Amino acid sequence: MATRVGVLQFQFRRMLASKAWRYAVVVGLVAISVCFVQTCLVFWGHDVGEVPAADVAWVGNYESTQTPLFCFYLYFLMPFLAAAVFGDSLFLDVRRRYAGCVAVRSSLRSYLVSGAIAAFVGGFLVVLVPLLVSQLLAFVAFPATSGQDAYQLLLNTSAAEVDSTGWYDKTLFLGLFLNARYLLNLIFIVYDALWGGLLALAAFALSLYVRTSRLLVVGLPALVLIVSSYLLPSDLDIAQCLIFSLVIPRSPTVFLAAPLVVLLVLVGAMWLPLVRRKDVLL
Repeated sequence: MATRVGVLQFQFRRMLASKAWRYAVVVGLVAISVCFVQTCLVFWGHDVGEVPAADVAWVGNYESTQTPLFCFYLYFLMPFLAAAVFGDSLFLDVRRRYAGCVAVRSSLRSYLVSGAIAAFVGGFLVVLVPLLVSQLLAFVAFPATSGQDAYQLLLNTSAAEVDSTGWYDKTLFLGLFLNARYLLNLIFIVYDALWGGLLALAAFALSLYVRTSRLLVVGLPALVLIVSSYLLPSDLDIAQCLIFSLVIPRSPTVFLAAPLVVLLVLVGAMWLPLVRRKDVLL
């Protein structure tokens, strides 16, 4: 048990000390800052009574804030950043003849499990930190609460018009949308961070099978997510679940079950080489 805890701590130290972790967090913060500036420019010059509260002005509410740059970050940049943090650690360890040294001092299973956990946590945090900062930034320029004349839905649509619009009835977590927007924002922040962790875990699992290209290990999980957003029907589109939307209907079943299904598939993919006694360190 002590050996397992020790190797897990070792992997976490490696992840936090890596340049990829620091660079990914910085890039994420820069991207979120640009999105925040875009949000501020959208409401520049409006009357104070029209300005939305920080829960609505969070850049993740891209329909209300008119921040398409946030969609670009979430769909195209975030998946690669998450996978690059520590997802390629096994690939690099094997290439540098480092994996066998660590496995000998613990065990192969402990080494792989600890590396997978560190990769997941690294991908989770590199998405979580910028998104939490994005909500905090909203308090810099927007009030904590707003009146009935403030924009609440789409741009130029105030809270007073909520009852006259019926197209939001299929909004996921409608009760939270109407009564607890900050909690709703937090749910999507954690949910997106969860997918960041899964993308990093996917890169780690792929390292067990791909030994030819580091770029393929890091990029393939992100490419699968991006391509699937164009090929899958809207009800099964995982990418659409990453971002809050009023006009796009979401399936609660897909929203909740998709991460679990992907996690089980990845665990199975990592377990299979061990069951088949494949030498994964060569």
